[in-house]
Amino acid sequence: MIAVENLTKVYGKRAALDHVSFEVPAREIFGFVGPNGAGKTTTLRILAALMAPTGGRAFIDGADVTRDREKVHSRIGYMPDFFGVYDQLTVAEYLDFYAACYRQPNAGISSWTLSREA
Repeated sequence: MIAVENLTKVYGKRAALDHVSFEVPAREIFGFVGPNGAGKTTTLRILAALMAPTGGRAFIDGADVTRDREKVHSRIGYMPDFFGVYDQLTVAEYLDFYAACYRQPNAGISSWTLSREA
């Protein structure tokens, strides 16, 4: 289950999120759509415990995204469609990078990389 309560994120004087609230029940499919600049990516980064909100609260399966980051990371994954400044990384390097971000062991990644290189 995902629960978002009055989520707010301010960059300087500009609010990317302004008291956003919604719930997604367990085992539901939820479409998160909107125009560019609406705050979708910011919301997802907060839900993935990769960015702290300015205000409000968010929970993943009961785990608070600001207080229980390890628990949140064990329950969800986040892979953006655009990686930003890391254009020079290979797929294997991206997997290693994200595994390290989520403190995952490299065993599964190494075996994937080895099977792809063979």
